[in-house]
Amino acid sequence: MRYTLVGYLVSETHKSIWRNRMSSFLSCGTTALALFLLGVAIVISLNLQYIFTDVQSQPEIQAYLKMETTDQEAVSALKACEAMNGVAEVRFVSKEEAFSELREMFQDKAAVLEGIENPLPASIRLTTFRAEDVPGVVEQLKVLPCVEDVIYQEEASRNLAVLGRVSQALSLGGTVIVGLVAITVIGNTTRMTIEARRHEIAIMKLVGATDGFVVGPFVLAGIVLGMFGGLLGAGLSIGLYNYLTTSLGSILPFIPILSLTRDTALNITGILVLTGVAVGTLGSALSLRRHLKV
Repeated sequence: MRYTLVGYLVSETHKSIWRNRMSSFLSCGTTALALFLLGVAIVISLNLQYIFTDVQSQPEIQAYLKMETTDQEAVSALKACEAMNGVAEVRFVSKEEAFSELREMFQDKAAVLEGIENPLPASIRLTTFRAEDVPGVVEQLKVLPCVEDVIYQEEASRNLAVLGRVSQALSLGGTVIVGLVAITVIGNTTRMTIEARRHEIAIMKLVGATDGFVVGPFVLAGIVLGMFGGLLGAGLSIGLYNYLTTSLGSILPFIPILSLTRDTALNITGILVLTGVAVGTLGSALSLRRHLKV
């Protein structure tokens, strides 16, 4: 009896999806789009957290000197930096060293820099004993007359946090909007199937079919559409991210980019598939409640 019921559910679910295959395809595609956006939000969050951790692990301050700074002024600034409270290490980077480092960052694309006049200024790089020492050192650096600009990790972390909040808000906002559309489309597919089988359902009720026996195939159809939408959305988001990271890694090798491990990819896929199942179940359940009296 159990196998007969399972066979019935599978057969009727297949019929429900196939009879309205265009609408089912649209339901699956819309769900995939919503979950693709959710996947994008997840990988953005993971990558920004990775970059944030990398930035925080390198409490370096860079003080860029004015282009017209003389050697004597640079030496004076270097001595002033060494005398600052909280400074653990100080290193002077000449224009030539900075340009050489830029060449190393571009690695095999260093030929792009050939024939270009060095545009980089000299700088002083400092590390502090503690992260709490950074603000005080930055303020002391800013008052040095030959210092043009000061870049430090706290500022970079703050900018990353703002970027992360904006990107996540946009992605999650898009996910909610498209997710509601997906629920509506799945519900519409369920409604169309109900209309096509209304007389058959009435006969089933007359001969004593239980409510669960009647609505089971409709709910299962919604779950299947949501599950495939989740798989498709996960494949798109993970595939696109891996493609972009590979491309950016060769173009901008100096930017830290998170490579998704197999476990991380499986976790993301699991989250999106479960979300897809929830969307499919909700869409079909709402349509059943509205259009099928059981």
